[in-house]
Amino acid sequence: MNKIFTNSQYWKITTLILFSFFVNFYYANIGVFAIDTFAFFDTAYNILLNRHPFRDIWITTGPLVDYLQAISFKFFGLNWTSYVIHGSILNVLITITFYFTLLKFGLNQYLSFIYSICLATLCYTISATPFAYIHSYVFSLISMMLFFIAIKNKSKLSFFILPIFMFLSFFCMQTPSTYVNIIILISLFIYFFHKFNVNLIFYFSVGSFFTLSVFIFYLYFFEIPFIKIIQQYILFPLSMGEYRLLGNEIAHISFLERFTFRNVIGHFKFINILIFLIFSFTLMDLLKKKINKISIEDLIINFSIIFLGLTLIFNQLITSNQTYIFSLIPFMSAFFQIYLKNRHSNLKLINYFVVLLALFSTIKYHEVYNTKRKFMDLQQVDLNKSINAIYLDKKLKNLKWITPTFSEDPKKEINLLRETLNEIKKDKSIKMVMTHYQFFSLLTEENLNIPNRWYTHDNNSYPLKNHKYFEFYRKHLSENISKNDVEVIYTIGDPNFEDYIVYLKNICFDKTNLNTITDIYKIKSCT
Repeated sequence: MNKIFTNSQYWKITTLILFSFFVNFYYANIGVFAIDTFAFFDTAYNILLNRHPFRDIWITTGPLVDYLQAISFKFFGLNWTSYVIHGSILNVLITITFYFTLLKFGLNQYLSFIYSICLATLCYTISATPFAYIHSYVFSLISMMLFFIAIKNKSKLSFFILPIFMFLSFFCMQTPSTYVNIIILISLFIYFFHKFNVNLIFYFSVGSFFTLSVFIFYLYFFEIPFIKIIQQYILFPLSMGEYRLLGNEIAHISFLERFTFRNVIGHFKFINILIFLIFSFTLMDLLKKKINKISIEDLIINFSIIFLGLTLIFNQLITSNQTYIFSLIPFMSAFFQIYLKNRHSNLKLINYFVVLLALFSTIKYHEVYNTKRKFMDLQQVDLNKSINAIYLDKKLKNLKWITPTFSEDPKKEINLLRETLNEIKKDKSIKMVMTHYQFFSLLTEENLNIPNRWYTHDNNSYPLKNHKYFEFYRKHLSENISKNDVEVIYTIGDPNFEDYIVYLKNICFDKTNLNTITDIYKIKSCT
């Protein structure tokens, strides 16, 4: 550690912390794609109201993001800035972990600094606001680095912490964490098969037991029914993955349709180049005679990186999100550079090529995904037309509001939302709000009995009538309305309450229209 914390390092570490935080903070304030931007805004606030994921709110993505955001609201206040701080801290976490890991593996501080800057530019900043896939991706990369340190240095602490981060990644999102965790577990099995070490196995087992104990305590303390986790987090998402792979019409995307040369090779060309280079050099060294033969640790690390790249590409193909894995390029480049330094330091051109590849790809994807906010579908939008969201509510201060839907007149959208917000505040009934604009609970500081995280009526957010798990969601929604004695339901934006009647029995209502984006359904007794 003394080598890491020398005086010459302090400015690099400080620069990395400041850069990774503020680059994310800056871009998080530009533009809105409501369904993603506010996905964890109200759900996190509801935790402070003792309404929890799974138990009270139907979610299909991991709840850890919600709990971390609830903590952020507690520390930094009920406002947009605390939401942005959350994403920025995650960007700092992965950047600093990456930097120290590279130093620990012997990469010089200047290259470690360059690669870390590249990672910080392309990692959380692509979304910038809390997003389940990227949370899972961040914790998965940290798990992978802990695994590398654990087997390379036989670190007992790393073996203990490893299962904790593997679980954290899974509790953020099922994928890509599941793929990464499988890679790590298979690699661990291979490692212990070749180098059995009871002490290291013991520390990994203790870490696993500790993680399981905390999870059981969470279920008990917050009274989370385990069956609801199985339904919402395992069975339903697994069915959607199955439908997408098989091309079932129930799924709104098909893996086979997306499995094209352009999508697999062209779109991920830089990752594929690195996969090819790492595989080629590893195979070449593996075929060498005993002298200077590749070690089992290097072999495991290299193939772990190769499968990391392949599985993350696969994961992107079966999800409907914009690409978020371009920071894998500096990640893979750095570890390939370490391998070249240790075994092929004489190949200067390859070494230079790897660095330039990371720099070029960082500049390219920064321009497209960060500057143009492509992840938020704003690449064709004039971002200069955005307005400060303080006009909607002071808690949203500093957010430059512009969405793809109202890209030419963001003020019109703000005015419609403000009218709806004022109506909700005036209404003293027991309310339920269904919307992609998941901020009304926090802005009103009121329990609005939100039933879902998302409301896409496409068998993706919840099972429709033709889905085998339809009954899971029907019970959830009907109980949410009846147990909370909901008197009026507001739908704002895309959700159409008429679509949900199929889930409800003996529910009648009077519908009124507030404005072009808001309908109000007053529940009444059926006669």
